Amino acid sequence: MIDVERLAWADAYPGQGPTLGEIFCLTFVKGVDTTEALRRMGGLFDTVAVRALPEIGDQHTFDNGYPELASAVELDGWTVLLEPGGFEGSHLVEALSQGTEAVSVLRHDYASPTFEHAVDGTLVVRFDPTFPAYRYGSDPDRLVPLMREVGFVTEDDEDDDGGQYDNAISRSLMLTERLTAVLPTFDMLTGPLASAHFEPWFSRSRKPLATRATRGPSTPSPRSSGSPTCTAWRTPPVSRTRSPRNPSGSPRKAHSASTSARGSPSPGAPAGRSTTPAPGTG
Repeated sequence: MIDVERLAWADAYPGQGPTLGEIFCLTFVKGVDTTEALRRMGGLFDTVAVRALPEIGDQHTFDNGYPELASAVELDGWTVLLEPGGFEGSHLVEALSQGTEAVSVLRHDYASPTFEHAVDGTLVVRFDPTFPAYRYGSDPDRLVPLMREVGFVTEDDEDDDGGQYDNAISRSLMLTERLTAVLPTFDMLTGPLASAHFEPWFSRSRKPLATRATRGPSTPSPRSSGSPTCTAWRTPPVSRTRSPRNPSGSPRKAHSASTSARGSPSPGAPAGRSTTPAPGTG
């Protein structure tokens, strides 16, 4: 019989004991430290701090702009990223795996849960833990033996709807443990951890455009020795005050400059027309 009781918190609802809630994402990245893992998520360097789970919830306010937050903990060669109430790790798993390997488990009671495994930017296996017979990726059957070990039904049964709803997230985490040989405890995830606001748009481990690429996938930085600390990134930070589409300044300034070049309309001129004299008209 599969032991899922030790991971009951993964599927528990509020009021049923320890729980991370109805929406959370755990993403495992191999061979990088907490600083690099948060950077790969698109972490904003000026928001890095040690926070426990309640403090992360306190950051989600109007004044802070309702930011995405992730915390990180290192475990025997892997870094585990937790997004309480978030799901971006499931969308970034391919980017996070550049030059290494990543696994993501998403619980989302108002959408679809997912399990994803990616290697060096390629999605190898993806499936909904409540419908494990339906798998996708470059090698969708790679994890079938391990899936069966943790109790997933890997073949479609025409006699029912194919759903396997009990302990879906617990089984996903047990599968992750077999794949990575690490698994954080509930107390570890809810205690003080290095954390940061992040913006997925700024995830720096995405593959560059083919027309501009001059190098292969980036190699993870060597893991630092000792306990992780909340330090600045190893690479220059991304400024949040500038538009990604206009690195040299704000969009308004760029618009003003282009407007000046075209000429400004006079109060009596028809809309959309410039009062700048045409060449040769004086």
